[in-house]
Amino acid sequence: PSDVLKSMLSIYKLIGMNEQYALKLEEKKSFLESDVIEKDTFYASKMLKVEVSDQRLRLLITKNSKPLNKQEEVIVGLKKVFTRLHLNAKDSLSFNGSDILDDLNLIFGKKYISFSKENYIVKNERPKSIRLKYENVLEEYHLYKKEEKFENIFLSVITYMEMMNLKPYSSNNDIAIMLALYYMLLTSGVDSFFYISFVEKYYNNKDIIKNTVLKGSINYYENYLIVSDTVRIIYKIIEDSYKEIDEMIKKYYFNDRAYKSDVIEETIIKKMPTYFTKDDVRRYHPDASDSTINRILFKLRDEQLIMPLGKGRSARWMKLIKEDDPKLVFGKKYARED
Repeated sequence: PSDVLKSMLSIYKLIGMNEQYALKLEEKKSFLESDVIEKDTFYASKMLKVEVSDQRLRLLITKNSKPLNKQEEVIVGLKKVFTRLHLNAKDSLSFNGSDILDDLNLIFGKKYISFSKENYIVKNERPKSIRLKYENVLEEYHLYKKEEKFENIFLSVITYMEMMNLKPYSSNNDIAIMLALYYMLLTSGVDSFFYISFVEKYYNNKDIIKNTVLKGSINYYENYLIVSDTVRIIYKIIEDSYKEIDEMIKKYYFNDRAYKSDVIEETIIKKMPTYFTKDDVRRYHPDASDSTINRILFKLRDEQLIMPLGKGRSARWMKLIKEDDPKLVFGKKYARED
């Protein structure tokens, strides 16, 4: 459908900016990635309805507190799984059904979950093991991805929907299949989920996703999936995650700029002599741009804290108030009383 194609093109424009986003967030990268894993753990625990007090949940997620019971071990296991998921995704490692089973065992304890022993039954065909069908689906996913037969995100959604129908594990299929989708998106170049919690968005949209998967799977056992509605939701989640990154970068830029402005204002008020030039200010702040210094000079001029003497690059400035003047209120803002 045209709207799906349009969303796909929009997303690939965003994916094309992955390196730019990474550079802009470089200083905050380790903090953001740690924060994402903590959020993923929190929302996954809500998906599983883990019965742990808010205080203990916070200690387990943010302080790596030692678990005291089985429920708390689930929280610790989730965090380990998300940490491993991110590391493996950076190396674009392939995965199979046993890898996801290992994740489930890390979360819930060994031998608690196994592969489903049910059969996959299609009309006029011999019953087939669900596990065998499941492994075939994953093999096809990796083969099609390698051969570039499908757009990667679209292919990930198809595989996700097949897994939802197969329910390949003896229990906790919802969390297992969500982990698989998360991993497939990361290895499809959706780097936004290294900085923005995928699990939070999935959790907030889980009912809509579930309904679209059910509607699209009506004819699944006749080998026919309707994937467009589910793809629309996943594309929307991806677009929203990149929008959040844009807002995050703007916020960091604004805060850094505000902080830099405060520091330069403090330099002018506290360190400049009565008469000074823009170059005098630059000696203290060599990285500040001309436009930043000009903006701060004009701001202090409008607040009647300084006044210009002359024009152009050789212009000098005069402070209208001394640093030790009791009438000066110093802090984030400066004020002058006539």
